[in-house]
Amino acid sequence: MLASDGSRATVGASWPRLAEDTGERAYKGRATAAWRSPGGRRPPFQRRVAPLTAPVERPLFNLMRDTVSSDLRAEAQRIHSIQRRFDMCERQGIAEQAALAEHPVVRFVKGLPIEDPRYPAIEYLRLAQQVGRDVWDVFHEVQEGRREFPGRDGTPIRFDPVPHEFVTWSMPAHDLRRPEDKKCGFIRSPSGSIVYTMCPDHPEHYLKGKRKHCWSLHCPSCMNDTALKHGVKIERQLLVYQKLCEKQGIDVGNIGHWVVSPPQELAKCMMQTYEDFDMLQRYVDDTILSLGGKAGVTVFHPWRQKEDYWELSPHFHVLCYGFLNTKRFLKENPGWIIKKVHPRERIRSIRHTAAYLSTHMGLGLVEHSPEDVDWDLDLLDHMVPGIKSPGAKFSEKDYENLSEGKGRMCGDLSAMDWTRWAEDRLYRETRIRYWGGVARNRIRLVGIHRQYRIRVCQECGEMLRTYEGADDPVGNYVRYIQDNPILSFAEHFEQVKTIYLRFKDDLRAVGMTLSDFSSLTPFTVSTLELGLPSGRDLVMDGPFQEPDEYFLRRQTVAFGLTYHNDVKIVN
Repeated sequence: MLASDGSRATVGASWPRLAEDTGERAYKGRATAAWRSPGGRRPPFQRRVAPLTAPVERPLFNLMRDTVSSDLRAEAQRIHSIQRRFDMCERQGIAEQAALAEHPVVRFVKGLPIEDPRYPAIEYLRLAQQVGRDVWDVFHEVQEGRREFPGRDGTPIRFDPVPHEFVTWSMPAHDLRRPEDKKCGFIRSPSGSIVYTMCPDHPEHYLKGKRKHCWSLHCPSCMNDTALKHGVKIERQLLVYQKLCEKQGIDVGNIGHWVVSPPQELAKCMMQTYEDFDMLQRYVDDTILSLGGKAGVTVFHPWRQKEDYWELSPHFHVLCYGFLNTKRFLKENPGWIIKKVHPRERIRSIRHTAAYLSTHMGLGLVEHSPEDVDWDLDLLDHMVPGIKSPGAKFSEKDYENLSEGKGRMCGDLSAMDWTRWAEDRLYRETRIRYWGGVARNRIRLVGIHRQYRIRVCQECGEMLRTYEGADDPVGNYVRYIQDNPILSFAEHFEQVKTIYLRFKDDLRAVGMTLSDFSSLTPFTVSTLELGLPSGRDLVMDGPFQEPDEYFLRRQTVAFGLTYHNDVKIVN
């Protein structure tokens, strides 16, 4: 068939093909295909088709191309979302592993069996020596009711058991109920994933999950971090003494690590009661002082690690300044052993050495007689915190319970674990002993310099962020409050306090802080002067917009409280 211009036209061409042939006219809706029959008349079927006046929106092949492109983009977005989710889950796993990292010795503390620390008390040892028999034989006979024994010379000896405050010894991380009772573990977001802190630019620099701690060495979940915290506390106390002496021109030398082992039979008996154990530990401290020690801390270890168990073998670890006359010690204390750990090396890190000692130190619970407990006062202190315990306050959980009409703030004690509450009052814990120049009554708190800080990555300097689980892509800056104590020796405390109060307004007028004042005086030291690894964290010019209590409450939950002379210090 010919068109009016003589060209051949195709009858019945499909509309897509026709639109392709007519080019832009089909898109703009200006004309239909311009073919005619030989007589100039339209074919019959053509007359029933209205002229194409509306534009054709998309050709089929373009529509298919766009559909495929859209599907590819959606698939790419889905793959990207899956990859991002995978990365977030991987970060969650790495953060969890970093938070659960422990010192290698912790595995042995938790896993190896422990020799029973119970042993006859010291009076049974004296009786055994008087009658010339084994201490365990004498002990069993006394327990069966025997009260008279023949002495070495045949003279009868009357023996009556004496009531004592007995000590129950255990290794760290062996109170298996505590993590559940104290709700220790990871802090989780509403979606259930863990909250973690990360360097946003380089997760390999820093990535660690956040956990809630009860800060007790008895807790299997918190023991490792608590030992690290003990190490920091011991290091700070020792370095404060060293810095104060240096500012006054006194050279105390380097710190040393010593091990003192009493005769084992004697030590095993004396560690059974609080009176005898306290006497033994005081003797060790006083002896070290008399041999040349100037200041230090003593940590008691009831056990030594063997290949497959912990053997009962009481000994003391001493971190102290000064040179010790070991020959004199051995001469005056036959049967004792004293040696220096790594005598040709300096201690590279006081905090890590002290933390290592804390991971397997002896935890002693001293038994109280129920008649010696003021049950009414203790219950009142539980209902109204602070009456007996300094600095104690209601917790966030208490306020949540109050909004629900339950808990101690409402007088509701239905959820009270009375067994645990009574046990806490019938026992008290033995403490690490500070002696000499670092004794608790020798160093006094002058004041506190408060700083407002933002944590940064120690590798690249980028500000760290805390993410509320895997669904939080933005996170928040890690802001915190740091209280820096200003300390002095007790003999200079009144003089320093008087001078500071006199010039306090003048210092503020010229923009000086309490730490600046401390750096200018020979009798005070700020913890900022100790050279501790405080890092590159940013220090703000002033307080945060939120009230201090917002941060203090959060830090108390995360890090616990530290007291110095009954004054609360924010960690």
